[in-house]
Amino acid sequence: MLKKVAVLGGGNGSHTMAADLALKGLEVRICEAPEFKDSFATTLKRQEISLVEAGGGERTAKLALATTDFEKAIKGVDYIMMPIPATGHERFFRAIMPYLEDGQTIVAWPGNYASLYFARMMGEEGLKKDITLAEGHTLPWGCRGEGGRVRIFVDAWKLLLAALPSKDTARVVKDLKGYYPVVAGSSVLETSLNNLNPIVHPVGTILNAGAIDNRKEDFHLYRDGTTKSIAMAIKAVFEEVSRVGEAVGVKMLGYPEETFWLKSTIMSHYFKTPFDMDGTVANISGPASMTSRYITEDIPYGLVPVAGLACSYGVDIPIIDATICLASTINGADYYGEGRSLGELGIAGLNREELDKILKQGF
Repeated sequence: MLKKVAVLGGGNGSHTMAADLALKGLEVRICEAPEFKDSFATTLKRQEISLVEAGGGERTAKLALATTDFEKAIKGVDYIMMPIPATGHERFFRAIMPYLEDGQTIVAWPGNYASLYFARMMGEEGLKKDITLAEGHTLPWGCRGEGGRVRIFVDAWKLLLAALPSKDTARVVKDLKGYYPVVAGSSVLETSLNNLNPIVHPVGTILNAGAIDNRKEDFHLYRDGTTKSIAMAIKAVFEEVSRVGEAVGVKMLGYPEETFWLKSTIMSHYFKTPFDMDGTVANISGPASMTSRYITEDIPYGLVPVAGLACSYGVDIPIIDATICLASTINGADYYGEGRSLGELGIAGLNREELDKILKQGF
């Protein structure tokens, strides 16, 4: 059984995970980067987090420590959880690298290819610690912040989890299955490719660009922006990612045909809520602009690696390519150039046998 856990980040996901695990009996430390201490001030002062669960009950989680000191946060912990945006991966990983201890496990929620990225960074820095890298395919719940508290809208009933190397997956699943409904994925490519955010958010956002630009109140991508036409585009992106997965030996999670035509699309299939699953997800607000994380995270850290794999293994992905190009044009960006490349993941130029060996045995 786990005893001590550090949760990195100060956003909704980090606050929710810290509170959730503390209420499940773990000694939890939460650590935000020092430059964000002002937005983290309430948690620093209170040393506790209020959490509203999906069933509606509110509880207060007492923390072992809320801090901006990375060394204090991870000293002696069993697991380091990173439920943070991919945009923060490098910042937080570099912050903890000097203080990592043999035997610790780092889990990114969701992965967004974090395990491969971190392993490459460790190799470049010559870090020889015995560290296990792992990732889930999504967060264990859907959550939002509400002033001084966080609320869980939906809970996952199935979470893919994988480690790098994959021989360590069974141990990590065993450690975490008492806290979350984790099942073993074949590799960290399986967890990353199965993240639905890059599959659903970018193409849905781009096809609703006019409505988002002209919004006079909160925009709801699922409730207001998901029509059959847009659902068809989302399904096409899913099918392209599935073909990339097949090319690299990854199986996608299955979704019944009818789930593609829900207002919540396939986002709601592996989650549960006490009542009205589809309506609960559909009423989650966002994006607020074309520079939201639905584009600036989900494309460079989600779709760009898919495009890299597609190019390497000869898979045609016209809808994904169009999505990346349109988003780059709209935002005046170069998401292909800025995105997470196969070189950054340490897997550029590999054939299938070489790739499989890294996934199974590590670098």
